[in-house]
Amino acid sequence: MVVERDLLTAESFEGAVEEMVEEKTEPTCRHHWVIESAQGPISWGECQICHEGKEFKNSITDASRDY
Repeated sequence: MVVERDLLTAESFEGAVEEMVEEKTEPTCRHHWVIESAQGPISWGECQICHEGKEFKNSITDASRDY
């Protein structure tokens, strides 16, 4: 039985590395969350910088606690 592998040439390897570097150079936000007051199990939060929204749990269950 013969197993074929995709082998990269030096040129295609360098191109793949350049693509990976370009992808990682995008700036990411260091979120500063403003979270609504707790009025139930979930509160809405929004980043002051990029305005991304996210839900936050207001409490933890006994199953997720470390005793």
